[in-house]
Amino acid sequence: MGWIKPIMLCLVFLILIDPVTTNALTREVQDTEISEERIQLAIDYFNEQMQNNNIIGGVFGITHRDQLIRSQGFGKINKRSNKTPDKKTIYSIASVTKSFTAAAIYQLQDKGLLNVDSPVNTYIPWFRFKQSTENITLRHLLTHSAGGIGSFQTDGLIFADRKARDSLEDYIRLFEHIEVQQKPGKAGNYCNGCYDLLGLVIEYVSGLNYSDYIQQNILEPLQMKETVFGYDLNQLPAAHVAKEYTWFFTHKVHINRSFEAFGHAQDPDGGLYSSIENLSKFLSAQLGFTESALMKSQSITDSRSGYVFTELLDALYTSSGFEVKELHQHKVYYKSGDGIGSASALLFIPERELGISLLLGEFHPEIQLPITEGIAAILLGQEPNFNSAPFTFGKLLGIVSIILLLIGMISLVLLVKKFRNSYFYFTSSPKLFLSWFGYGTVAASCWYLLIKIRPTSMGFYGYPYDLAIGLIMFTGSFTLWFVYITLCIIRNKNIKRNSLRKGGVGKLK
Repeated sequence: MGWIKPIMLCLVFLILIDPVTTNALTREVQDTEISEERIQLAIDYFNEQMQNNNIIGGVFGITHRDQLIRSQGFGKINKRSNKTPDKKTIYSIASVTKSFTAAAIYQLQDKGLLNVDSPVNTYIPWFRFKQSTENITLRHLLTHSAGGIGSFQTDGLIFADRKARDSLEDYIRLFEHIEVQQKPGKAGNYCNGCYDLLGLVIEYVSGLNYSDYIQQNILEPLQMKETVFGYDLNQLPAAHVAKEYTWFFTHKVHINRSFEAFGHAQDPDGGLYSSIENLSKFLSAQLGFTESALMKSQSITDSRSGYVFTELLDALYTSSGFEVKELHQHKVYYKSGDGIGSASALLFIPERELGISLLLGEFHPEIQLPITEGIAAILLGQEPNFNSAPFTFGKLLGIVSIILLLIGMISLVLLVKKFRNSYFYFTSSPKLFLSWFGYGTVAASCWYLLIKIRPTSMGFYGYPYDLAIGLIMFTGSFTLWFVYITLCIIRNKNIKRNSLRKGGVGKLK
């Protein structure tokens, strides 16, 4: 009967451990569940943030596992409509597109067609920056660590060649003018053009057009039927597509859509349009709750590893197109985007099987990520930060533009008045020279900016339209002053020369 004692001990152990195990499992389930109370708090927070920041319209969604469990709209889809945005309203998702491009790269790696740690030249033999590119890999492009190359160097290149705006290969060939500034992989520098280069890699390796590959291998498997690239927006009901509003002299106006400004060439870095309903499906795939996995588990793990710090040093760039950081002791992955007249953000927390998406119909880059993180905080049972940025960067540029415009106009009026009253004026040479030097330096600097520097791929040769108008007026008036003073100097020298010849002092009447 010696076997009875061991069995009795095992039964006692199981009885004692069962409540502990049950409680642990119960807590785990409760941690991943989201209460109705928290959801309502998140909705109230969202509405308050939209109102505080004077947002025209927007919508957010909460994804839990494989379900969009709640969405909430605010405002209007455009200024002339009373329709409130909902889960089906289409917005530009801008740079959130990068996460789709990254997923495509890893899909091709899963198929054995490429390796993210191989040099770019392995797949596009002719490609080069100004220096050799043999040390720049696909992972460097994915993690914005391609030798210090950033959007400032790449975006404006579409103005260098008319074909570049709508030809991905023509655009990428212009990268040969970009100089590598540091060792690849050393530091992060956000780079739109690097993802456009990845788009061309996808075309070369898959044999498909970039947009066709995304459509066939990501959008269709996930049944994201209302997610399209800009040039296909006409396939969707116009009533579901929100207007895009940007800033123009401190006012929100609709000038054009993001895809009209950027063209096909920048589709891989920011060309998609989507809805909260469709983005929820993409988030479910990221959380691992879809029938067809986007990529193999090994690729998911590899793509989500932090590689280099972001510029603010508060997060890490990963190869997935997302950034990663800690939020209330949880690892969160996020991506935000800014279009011509839109703002977007995706955030997901794998351990809580939770995803959040946010879409706004205006350019307001200061708020979409903080608001998304605030919603996440509430759903995690934490206090959110309250974010108010009605004085946005776009409005600041508008004020600067107005100041430049006014200075230019006043300067021009003074010049006309001076010219009409005295034609040419005579003053001391040092004072005249200082005026000539000052106007000339300012005018030359502004002309250099307008002619040589292309900070973005939008507006008038890379400048927002209001800023371009202000700069042109300012630069033009200072240039005319410079020409006028130059003529005065020449005139005065001739008068002095003639006076010396006559033995008298010349005076200008």
